[in-house]
Amino acid sequence: MKTERCVARTAAVALVGCLTIVSSACGFIFSHAPPDGHEQMNSFSCTESNAGPIVDIVWAGLNVVGAVQAASDPDAYVNSSQIVAVGLSWGVVSSAAAAVGFNKSNRCRAAKRQLGERQARGLVAPVVSIPRGVVIAPSADTLRVGERVQLVATAHSSGGAVIPQSIFTWTSSNDAIASVNGAGLVTAHAAGSVVIAARAADVVGTASVLVLPPR
Repeated sequence: MKTERCVARTAAVALVGCLTIVSSACGFIFSHAPPDGHEQMNSFSCTESNAGPIVDIVWAGLNVVGAVQAASDPDAYVNSSQIVAVGLSWGVVSSAAAAVGFNKSNRCRAAKRQLGERQARGLVAPVVSIPRGVVIAPSADTLRVGERVQLVATAHSSGGAVIPQSIFTWTSSNDAIASVNGAGLVTAHAAGSVVIAARAADVVGTASVLVLPPR
């Protein structure tokens, strides 16, 4: 039983210690300044609220008041000198955390205002979607020698949305049978079958073209 009570007491002390640290250093722990290089970012996260630093100020005041009371009437407290030392120490820590927290939140609000101004002036670069799939239409076609067909490629994001103004590189598996230009126009030259490919970034889509002899 003594061992269990000792463990429970130790856990309670540790919990109180953790809560004390968290509640007296919010500016250090919970407040976040804007990231380095935010001037070139389209979006970022930081802490605009002063709630954490205000908690630090309140905690610092409570600790200082407790220390003053213990110093003014030491006979009313057990280990009054220790209470004074601990109270003043936490007061200093909490005050420093509050100062740091207010600085972070001020910088965050200034950075957010700058981002809003860049967005209003159109200086924020558009978000570029990375292609996850390429589809060619028509996916299969039949031509006679000498005929042509226009293929159209579209790039899609991971969510399936079409990525506009994508740039494609077109190739044919056999230019002697059918060649393709940079705009996706296929020209049939000789009987046979080829695979036409359109590449956007590292993603490739394909279409099959069967070429028949001339009539």
